Amino acid sequence: MTNRSYLLFYAICILILFSCSKKVAPASTSIKVNKKDVTVEKVIQSVNSKSIKGKYIQAKGQVSLDGSGFFSSGSLNLRIAIDSLIWFSVSKLGIEITRGIITRDSAYAVNNWENTYWKGSLEDISMQYQVPADFGDIQSIILPSLNPKSEYMMNRNAIGFTMQQQGIVMKKYSIDPSSFLISSLSVTHADSDLKVNYNDYTAKDNFVFPFVHTHFTRNANEMHEAKIKFSSIGIVDKINTPFYIPSDFEFIK
Repeated sequence: MTNRSYLLFYAICILILFSCSKKVAPASTSIKVNKKDVTVEKVIQSVNSKSIKGKYIQAKGQVSLDGSGFFSSGSLNLRIAIDSLIWFSVSKLGIEITRGIITRDSAYAVNNWENTYWKGSLEDISMQYQVPADFGDIQSIILPSLNPKSEYMMNRNAIGFTMQQQGIVMKKYSIDPSSFLISSLSVTHADSDLKVNYNDYTAKDNFVFPFVHTHFTRNANEMHEAKIKFSSIGIVDKINTPFYIPSDFEFIK
């Protein structure tokens, strides 16, 4: 993936590696937590009580990379089958430029503008960008939440809480103390860093979602900024995820 069109795919995949409604107010599912009695378990429960819950998710918005450009900005159509599949399409002026699909172990993308494609396993992505690539991590970057099965070290500071996971990849979540919403996520591994800022939280029917995601990525000597401004997101009964690679498209490493 050497051209800027595929950097859009990178921005969404390594998002490791990304409507008309009222602004966020205390949701009906929120849990009141006395700060003096805050525990890791209570923070996880309170954060996740506001997260989107459903088998199929569909969202639309605008995506831009490094300040935008014809091949690095466009309209995003995103469809997710929770814990199994992420499908996305980026169009410009009504013309689809990039379409991609991510499964639990593989990823594929086509560049319809240049008649090229890329495919490989998440292990391939891990080796190329030198960061462990995990489907669950990609999904949780798009739909921010905390994994109740993971171990976290909690710290309190003047602006809220941080929940940190140790390991080969160090992850740190910053959480607002009044709303218990995730304000940012930082991921550090070797020569690669990712930070995602979440803004414009908006209350929907039974969940709260950040409509603006800003991703800052550093890999070796390269730095990129990607921004997604969602216009709509919701739970649907089913999703359509068409994808194929034309036989005359050229494979790009």
